[in-house]
Amino acid sequence: MLAASPGFTSVAVLSLAIGIGANCAIFSFADALLLRPLPVARPGDVLTVGSRSALGAMNLASLVSSYPDYVDIAGRSQTFEGLAAFTLLTAGFAADSTATPKLTMGMLVSRNLLSLMGVEPTVGRSFRDDEHQVPGRDAVVILGSAVFEQAFGSDARVLGRAVRINGVPFTVIGVAPASFTGMNSAVRADFFVPLMMSPQLVDDVKTGSLEARDVRNLTLKGRLKPGVTQAQAQAELTTIGADLQRAYPATNKNRDLVVRTELQSRIAEDPPDAMMIAMLSTLALAVLLVACGNVGGLLASRAPVRAREMALRLAIGAGRGRLVRQLLTESLIIAIAGGLLGLGVGYAGVRLFRTIELPTDLPIMLQFQMDRRALLFSLAVAAVSAIVFGLVPAIQAARPDLNAVMKAGEAVTPERRRRWGRGVLVAGQVAAAVVVITVALFVYRGFSQQLTVGPGYRTDHLLMMRFDPRLVHYSEARSRQFFQQVSDRARETAGIKTATLTSSIPMANGTIGAVTIAPEGFQFPPGQEDVRALASMVDESYFDTIGIPLVAGRGFTRRDDENAPRVGVVNQHLAEHYWPGQNPLGKRFRLKDADNAWVEVVGVAKTSKYIFIAETPTDFVYLPHRQTRPTAMTLLAQFTGDPSTTAAALRQVVRDADINMPIFDSRTMAELYRMRSISVFNLLITIVAGLGLMGLGLAVVGLYGLVAYAASRRTREIGIRMAIGATNLSVVRMVVRQGATLALTGLVVGLAASIGAGRLLRAAFPAGIDQQNVVSLALVAPAVLIVTMLAAYVPARRASRISPVQALRYE
Repeated sequence: MLAASPGFTSVAVLSLAIGIGANCAIFSFADALLLRPLPVARPGDVLTVGSRSALGAMNLASLVSSYPDYVDIAGRSQTFEGLAAFTLLTAGFAADSTATPKLTMGMLVSRNLLSLMGVEPTVGRSFRDDEHQVPGRDAVVILGSAVFEQAFGSDARVLGRAVRINGVPFTVIGVAPASFTGMNSAVRADFFVPLMMSPQLVDDVKTGSLEARDVRNLTLKGRLKPGVTQAQAQAELTTIGADLQRAYPATNKNRDLVVRTELQSRIAEDPPDAMMIAMLSTLALAVLLVACGNVGGLLASRAPVRAREMALRLAIGAGRGRLVRQLLTESLIIAIAGGLLGLGVGYAGVRLFRTIELPTDLPIMLQFQMDRRALLFSLAVAAVSAIVFGLVPAIQAARPDLNAVMKAGEAVTPERRRRWGRGVLVAGQVAAAVVVITVALFVYRGFSQQLTVGPGYRTDHLLMMRFDPRLVHYSEARSRQFFQQVSDRARETAGIKTATLTSSIPMANGTIGAVTIAPEGFQFPPGQEDVRALASMVDESYFDTIGIPLVAGRGFTRRDDENAPRVGVVNQHLAEHYWPGQNPLGKRFRLKDADNAWVEVVGVAKTSKYIFIAETPTDFVYLPHRQTRPTAMTLLAQFTGDPSTTAAALRQVVRDADINMPIFDSRTMAELYRMRSISVFNLLITIVAGLGLMGLGLAVVGLYGLVAYAASRRTREIGIRMAIGATNLSVVRMVVRQGATLALTGLVVGLAASIGAGRLLRAAFPAGIDQQNVVSLALVAPAVLIVTMLAAYVPARRASRISPVQALRYE
């Protein structure tokens, strides 16, 4: 039956291929960022446990725990089979004592993490219980599969060998399976060491000691006992959390214990990505519904033609259920063909996503792939689509008036009702297309404005390279000496205009730090005493080098060292937030991360972008790096010549200071800005615009098909009109009127819905969506109207050329 109608079948399959392919591509995107399960046994059973602030503003924050809290929770909980703790560790890894350390990431884990997750080493053994009892005693390591292959050539004789992590020798006892890449879906762990080795590997004494209850850097994962629900576990944790608040008010005040599923935890950890995925998924679903509307309209149009066939089948004994099954089978075949073809559309989207570049040398995994899950998703969407677009036409086709149909030359079912139903379907398609296109224009205009305004700092002629003295086990004094030597010599290098040291680079993944502050004189809500703010440790040349102007006060000098009073520079947003209408210079805030030291504000910097180009204005604190403990720092140099020549010269400066010092994340600021802002913007716009054009194209096909079908049903009427004197123009107007009415109705409904969609987008991306959407609506309305009118005009023009003689013979 489908082969007998190749035109119908082709249009239906192509429409569904577009709709299903768009959803398949967006699913692959969401899978990589949010939905992919942990690479462990029974990942759906794994839950996240931890504490959060009881204050409403922090309810979506990540769940974290300190080691003492973990011990208390694991010891008292009766609802979990087990609770395991871990934290990610950025470290220098060397295959032996003579190798130069390579920056990588691993995990500090509790003794039961691998066994609880059902992970067994492919080579060697797992951790023993006694290797998790004494801090700093058992320096053993399980290698990740990638480093086992790359550094040791998959040689099983690696067992018993000594490797170095942050300069500390560790004995290899096992190799994790290739399927287990760690407990973070975006990070590949290259090694696993006992949590008890934290004092030897973590540079900060307080953090590494595992004794501070207020140092919350651990993630807890657990599995519920059989028959226990998440609600029961939450009730138990609420009780344990209340007891901890009473027992340790200094550190656990206003800290609630919470349990979340893996998906809930990921959404809370990264709300912007979750909101973006929700937006793209909604747009893709709208495209799919437009495609289903198209195919539904085509099936409804075929129903009158097949009415005699259905009546004949019923007359010779077929049941109505049998007819519905036959028609649904046809719909399912169309949907499966569309789904298979849609995999090609989805793969094109995956290829587009793979162009995303991550500006880091760390083992970050962002794998967009068409795997088994994407295939199953595509087929599931196809099956659901078949029911959506095929069920109603199938039921209608299976209920003909046998007498009337067998006597008539064409279907005698109520044509007005059929036209009304198909009209609503087409108007809905136009409305959905309008929403998708308008959202695309909102996003484009909003992000374009952000790119036009710029990040608020210089991006041209800046070169960066990062190094971490902890990778070669430097002391604090040696680290300070190394940084001073490198920065001084960099400034003296030919082609370098100025150079600075900073702990973080704007928009560089994972480098932006944060501090806990309590601004002087500011009244927090009851129960809150401080707040977290983004922060960076910089030297005296930072503001001049990166081009962030100081709007008040001064920057830092070499005299702002560990022996001088604590000082800081805040951005305009923080100053206006905590000291509105006041002179911020001379104001103070307590730095909770430095034993509640008072820090005096000596300067105010212009607010810029710190994490993403479309972020809202954010509080930011700059601290002099000479007054803080030295950690990983980035050398940022303003150059005048060729960047590759400058990079080679700066590398030589570092080699002269220490030939064994690893250098990583070496690139220009322009390259970083392109990766983190321009490329992301272009990708997002390409996706949204592509979805918009798909939706509009499908709506145009639907409108064209409806008008063409309506014109064909009125062929005899048109012939009579023309025979008695109607002109071609009057016939065109008559036929176009129906399409124009539907197009205008869909346009009005779509524009109204677009206003609501714009408000939702501004709530989710307040700095990234056009605040004045009137221009966007004004651009969309005439464009959609012109396209849809053309879709109605083409079949109307064809109808006006019908010969009256042929029309009067038409039946």
